[in-house]
Amino acid sequence: MEKSLKNYVNDNVIYTSQFAIIAFIVMIVFKIAMLPSYMYETVGRDSWIVIGILMAIEAAMFFVVLYIVKRINLLADNNKWLYIFHAFMYVYSLIRLTVLYSGLITYTSSSLFDQGRIDFIIIAFAIVIPYIASKGGNGLARLFEIMFYFLVVILLVMVLTPSFKGDLSELTPIFGGKNDKLINGFTDFSVWFGDYIPLLYFTVKKNKNKILNKASLPVAVVSAVIGVVIFYVAFIAVYGEAGGLVYFAFNRMSVFNTLSELLGATNFLSILAWMIMSVLQISLLFLTTCNALMCIIKNRIIAIIINTILISSLELFLIKNLENAHNFAIGYVKYFVIVCEFAIPLAMLIYAKFANKEKV
Repeated sequence: MEKSLKNYVNDNVIYTSQFAIIAFIVMIVFKIAMLPSYMYETVGRDSWIVIGILMAIEAAMFFVVLYIVKRINLLADNNKWLYIFHAFMYVYSLIRLTVLYSGLITYTSSSLFDQGRIDFIIIAFAIVIPYIASKGGNGLARLFEIMFYFLVVILLVMVLTPSFKGDLSELTPIFGGKNDKLINGFTDFSVWFGDYIPLLYFTVKKNKNKILNKASLPVAVVSAVIGVVIFYVAFIAVYGEAGGLVYFAFNRMSVFNTLSELLGATNFLSILAWMIMSVLQISLLFLTTCNALMCIIKNRIIAIIINTILISSLELFLIKNLENAHNFAIGYVKYFVIVCEFAIPLAMLIYAKFANKEKV
């Protein structure tokens, strides 16, 4: 067992460029699906400003995490104090996984099927996602890397072939009128953020290409931030006050994109792109829960089995749909998530400092 776990630790070493690709995908996928509608319901036309501020904070935290994972390997470290870290990581990741997983399940049942059977969809994902996660961080990073090029092509087609019309006046007045729920826009949606936390279980090494090593993460993160903000601006300009009623925003926005009269709407591209990204994101979160539990019970296979049964049961019997998951996410649990999103990286940053001093 010790040898097996040692090999698994080595399987979670990735390059800086792979770290950047993961960052780009996870920063955008769930923020352009259900979140635009929820955020518009809360803060209205100012949601593009709120998301911009939150994305800027998220971007900064990716660089903090990169600093940490270049210096320590949390899967290989047997310090007894790290059990506290693993416990918090497990609960935090399980909460996020439960909520976002429901988004993927609901999207699949409503977008790909006329009358989707939730139980069959959950069973299907319960086979696919644990299998992907069982390949370890390195295998998942390679999958992100392979799919990234397909996603870039799809996104470029959608961006370069717009035919929808929007009214930018829907964005004004900025902070106009009385908005009692503005603060809620910064707290209610904490479960949709913190995408940098799962990457703490990776160890990052330098690329041989110096340009990739230095520029890949800044380019990926800045592109993600700008892309998401522009998406929210376009979303509000198109739908205006109806924004709160438009679920699966990424899918709905792409309906307005046409390649030509022959090819018709490129809606199928949005479905393909979002499904790929969301499965990768959920697999990463699932891997995080498995890593955290594995570090506590010292058995990777049992950790995967426990998490598969637990998460599938939560989705099937407790959460059941996205609306229930959303109500859960904006409850008191949101404060625990917010604390973890800042406390966990800060604690590991301090730990990394002391760990490096002891090595010297």
